[in-house]
Amino acid sequence: MSYSAPLEMLADASGSVSFGWADDGVFYARFARSLSARLGEAFAARLRAAVLAADAIKYFGDARAVESYDLVARSAFVRVVAEHRPKFAELNLLWWDGDDMTAGRVAQLGQPLYVTKDAVEFESRLVRAAPRAASKLGTKQETPKLRTRWPLRR
Repeated sequence: MSYSAPLEMLADASGSVSFGWADDGVFYARFARSLSARLGEAFAARLRAAVLAADAIKYFGDARAVESYDLVARSAFVRVVAEHRPKFAELNLLWWDGDDMTAGRVAQLGQPLYVTKDAVEFESRLVRAAPRAASKLGTKQETPKLRTRWPLRR
């Protein structure tokens, strides 16, 4: 469980997932395009191994770039979460615009669960939980720009 290791990537013809430790105890995954059954099951196996190696895990799943997913892929993820729910101290999901998080899905994943479609809020939560994640993942916390010079009046 080393946050200094680079993110891993799994991909097939339809999509990809990049994942790894963003910081101590913080596991991050970013999904892109279509999540096939094979890709989803491969990711679920890696997530299961990460969960088994940790005492507790704060999970951040970024699905903003997802266009579609196979139900087998979703089921594989849900099984890992359900089997090891006590180890998930936090479950944070940046959901995609093409789907809504239903009450049934929320019940399957358990609590605590945070789901949003707001990328800025998701990234703020991620950086609060994993301060070193910003440099590793290329995210920046929104900070107000201080004016260093005032424009000249003409």
